[in-house]
Amino acid sequence: MFSALLISLREGLEAVLILAIVISFLRRLGEGRLVRYAWGGTAGALALSLIAGAALFTFAGELGEEAAEMFEVGGNLLALAVLTYVIIWMRNHGAGLKGGLELRTQRAVQSATPLAISLLAFAAVGREGLETVLFLFAGASSSQAASTVAGAAAGFTLAALAGIAIYRGSARLNLRLFFNVTGVLLILFGAGILSHTLQEAGELGFFPAILTEPLWDTSWLLGHGDGLGAILGATFGYYATPSLIQVTGYWTYLTLMLWLYLKPSAGRVSRPVNQEA
Repeated sequence: MFSALLISLREGLEAVLILAIVISFLRRLGEGRLVRYAWGGTAGALALSLIAGAALFTFAGELGEEAAEMFEVGGNLLALAVLTYVIIWMRNHGAGLKGGLELRTQRAVQSATPLAISLLAFAAVGREGLETVLFLFAGASSSQAASTVAGAAAGFTLAALAGIAIYRGSARLNLRLFFNVTGVLLILFGAGILSHTLQEAGELGFFPAILTEPLWDTSWLLGHGDGLGAILGATFGYYATPSLIQVTGYWTYLTLMLWLYLKPSAGRVSRPVNQEA
C-alpha cells in the first residue's frame, strides 16, 4: 500500500502542478476563457489512464500462469525503464519544468485554438497518468489488489489537496525537497522492481541455477510473505531468501542510480525546457 501511495502521490502532484501552472499562466495572459479547455484535456487524460489501467490489469488476469509470469516480467522491465528515465529526467530538467510549460502554453494561446490548450493539458497530465498505471502494475500483485487501490486513492487525494492549497497560496510546499526525497524513495522502489523481476525470471528458467539459489534465509527473523516483510518487499524489494542475481541486480541499480541522482550538479545550467519527460 505504501508503494502505491508514494507513486500516486508523486505522480499525482506532478499532474496537478502541471495543471496549476497552465491555468495560472492562462489567467495571467488574460485568457481565462481557455481554462475550461485545459480542464477538458485533463478529464480526457484521466479517462484514458483509467481505461489503460483497467485493460492492463484485466489482460494480465486472463492469461495462463506461465504467460502471466512472462507478461509480468516484461511489464516490470518496461516500468523500470520508464521509472529510471523519469528519475534522471526530473533531476536534469525539473528546474526548467515551469518555464517550459509556460512557453508551450503561450504558444498554444498564440495558435488561437482551444484544441491546442486541450491537447497540451491532455498530453502533460496523460503522461503522468500512464506512468502511474505502469508503476502501480509493476508494484502490485493479485493478492495486493485491494491495498494497491487504497494506497493509490489515498495518494491521489493527498496530491489533489496539496495542489489546491498550493494554487490558492495557502501552502508553501518545498517542491525541490519533496521531489528530492521522493526521488530517492523511487530509486529504492526501482531497485525492488528489478530484484522482483530477476526473481521471477529466475523461476522461469532464464538464469542458471547457480545464480538463482538462495544466498541466505532470514525468514526466521522477517519473512517476505506477509506483515511487515510483505510491505518492505512490495515497497523496497525485501526478500528473505534472495539469490545471487537478485542481490547483484539490486545493489548495482541502487548504487548507480543514487550516484547519478545525488552527485553534484555543478556546471548544469537550469533553463526552461521545450519537452517533457
